[in-house]
Amino acid sequence: MTHIPSLTHQQLELLRIAKKHSVEELQLSYEFPVVGRSEPPIDHPPFIQELIDLHLIQAREIETSMLASEFQQSSWTEFCEDLDYPTQADWDRWRRGFITQLGEGFEQLMIPGREFGQFTKVWIREIRLQATQPSSL
Repeated sequence: MTHIPSLTHQQLELLRIAKKHSVEELQLSYEFPVVGRSEPPIDHPPFIQELIDLHLIQAREIETSMLASEFQQSSWTEFCEDLDYPTQADWDRWRRGFITQLGEGFEQLMIPGREFGQFTKVWIREIRLQATQPSSL
């Protein structure tokens, strides 16, 4: 039996949303770094995989593609909201802040390039997930 307190805040939030919408599948996408020219990773991120392993959610893959990081592009767009004409200096400032928020681990492979608009190529996996035991949290 799973003890809810052993789940992380991120897992509890995902489970809460899945249970709230338990009648329908939720669409979710996430990014993985591209390592060499290899195939995309088979596993889900640990916080999702653990919920699957505990039989709290089920997930099915819809599509995986290699594209420029949507997360980086979204962050850059938000950064540029008040800028009329972003420059290389703005890019450098955003890039430093973005790298700082990444922390350590495999995310370091997802650092944007030094040149203006050079977003990292990543695997973007689109999945649908659903709570396996609908109830209210």
